[in-house]
Amino acid sequence: MADHGIHGEFKKVFDFLSAINQTAYKNVYLLSNEVLSKNPFSNNFLRRFLNRENPELPDSLKVFSRLLTYYLKSFVYFGIYLSFFAVFYISRLRYAVNPHLRELILIDTFFLIDRIEDSGNYEDTYFVGLKEILEKLGKHYAYLPVFYTTKNPARLFKTFRLLKKNRIPVLTEYQLLSAGDLFRLFYFILKYPIDVLIFVRNIREDTYEAKLLKAELIDNLRFTTFLKFSRYLQGRKIASLVCEKIKLISWFENQTIDKNLYKGIREGENKIKIYGAQPFIFSKSILNILADENEAKFGVVPDRMVVSGSYFIPEDSALDFVVGPSFRYKKLFTAALDEKNRSNIVILLPYFAEDAENILNLLNKTKIPVRNIIVKAHPATPTERFKCIIPKGAKVSSADAYEIFRTAKIVIGAASGTLIEAVSLGIPVICIKGVQGFDYNPLLVYGKGIIWDEAVNTRDLERLLATFESALNNIDELDGIKKIASKYKNMFFCEPSDESIIKVYGLDC
Repeated sequence: MADHGIHGEFKKVFDFLSAINQTAYKNVYLLSNEVLSKNPFSNNFLRRFLNRENPELPDSLKVFSRLLTYYLKSFVYFGIYLSFFAVFYISRLRYAVNPHLRELILIDTFFLIDRIEDSGNYEDTYFVGLKEILEKLGKHYAYLPVFYTTKNPARLFKTFRLLKKNRIPVLTEYQLLSAGDLFRLFYFILKYPIDVLIFVRNIREDTYEAKLLKAELIDNLRFTTFLKFSRYLQGRKIASLVCEKIKLISWFENQTIDKNLYKGIREGENKIKIYGAQPFIFSKSILNILADENEAKFGVVPDRMVVSGSYFIPEDSALDFVVGPSFRYKKLFTAALDEKNRSNIVILLPYFAEDAENILNLLNKTKIPVRNIIVKAHPATPTERFKCIIPKGAKVSSADAYEIFRTAKIVIGAASGTLIEAVSLGIPVICIKGVQGFDYNPLLVYGKGIIWDEAVNTRDLERLLATFESALNNIDELDGIKKIASKYKNMFFCEPSDESIIKVYGLDC
């Protein structure tokens, strides 16, 4: 049994849901259920478990309310989804699969509609540099996009036209799925909540976990789920493509969209190898990202997991894990700090708005000179949202993180992989404890109190700022910081050289 290094209540939840899924995942429809996926951000099971909330099963009226909300939302959005097919056909965006190809490489990744619109083109910010290597090697490839996100057909049409104009090779769901598949999606909408309720009724355990699971499964019935199931249908169509061999390089967060895609692929011919790429930094408290070997028999786990660093390889796993290129962190291996001009306090605002507001509110209560503060927002959470609470006089920057890090003395943020990057460069980090229901800080106990530490309030923040400023001016302490930084870099990152990309993803054959 794989040891992912999770302990206590987190391990209890992981093991409980893993055991439950041995029954649940026999029903392909339940692969789309967010509660069963272990994702702590798409449902409240983990938060409620950690807070020991009292699970009360809803009465019949509440169940009916959930079902009514589900069907209304699903039918409305299904109508919008059908309009996406209409604008796709009008756009004339297509990918022609050559039936004589020996190998086709599909890159399964997110297409951020806002960025495509803003730039007028698509640039891969997930698998940075992969496209160039494939073209250099003469490989035939196409993107399998997950469009994120819009409910506006006109915006999606504009995106399709931009992709066509710039000759981006994309094999979309709108090309893959047939009228029969749309009928299957409609049937899924009708049947899915019934299957969930049957599953809830068949949970016989009388434990706290089982009661909470039943309550959360019913509470989550109000959310639409058919788009996840569409990925299962896409997988089946990909498996039927006329091509000798297919290699899927998939951005793997082990979400419901991933499980469905892989399941669909596995129901076809055995000609597709799935690489589940995890070239990103994450906290192991985000349980869904951890590949569950007990789920492999259901066909929902990649053939090979490619992780960013050795820290993410579990002990005693029957699954195929390998360290591979950290695509988005190439600059980490060439970046250098401007030691003579390190005077700035860099504030990295996290993805979650509540945590970003918490950091800024704490800053406003401190006595840090604002002229030394640089605020950088998360790409998905613009600073305009927080302009009223950003300290007056602080500089707001949209520059590249490594450019900002050059003159950074200390970095302040909440749980984010970018904090690991800062530590790996030798920049002390203060992690502000999040206001979410659980802590998803990716930093390790190793180095705590030396190169990083956690603050809960203003007093903690001011104390740690003074501590780290003192350490940076002490030769012995600075040497200790550099040694820890080197260890972090080796544990969490792998240089994305052409050689490593080609070797790990089998592009040399």
